[in-house]
Amino acid sequence: MCNNNIYIDNMLTKMSAIKKIVLCAAAVLGLASCTTYRYEYIAPPTESGKTCAAQCMTTKQVCYNAMNLQAQNSVNICHQQNNFSYHACVNRAQSHDDVKKCNPNPQYCPANPNYWQCDESYRQCFSACGGTVKVYKNE
Repeated sequence: MCNNNIYIDNMLTKMSAIKKIVLCAAAVLGLASCTTYRYEYIAPPTESGKTCAAQCMTTKQVCYNAMNLQAQNSVNICHQQNNFSYHACVNRAQSHDDVKKCNPNPQYCPANPNYWQCDESYRQCFSACGGTVKVYKNE
């Protein structure tokens, strides 16, 4: 009986150590994935290049507006789905207590526009106009 307790204690200690290793590895991996980039833009040297870069900025702003609209549309669809799900739940409810269990907002509806493609296109356009884009990696 005592040997079994020692065995169980050893197993728990090993599991604790394994959990610590897994948590540390997850933390390191999480920190490693926090790499960000910073960009420095050096204007084109010519007037035509500067005009071209200004057009790139206008195109970037149009792209941002489209991404904002797309994100808002996604939020609206999410809210409609929540509303539909809630009303379907209420209609299926057999009692007042069942209605109380219905969640009016079963899913979170974030508005997160993704500007990555807009920014990447802008950097390419800016460079094509004769500008320089310097990339700095922040780790």
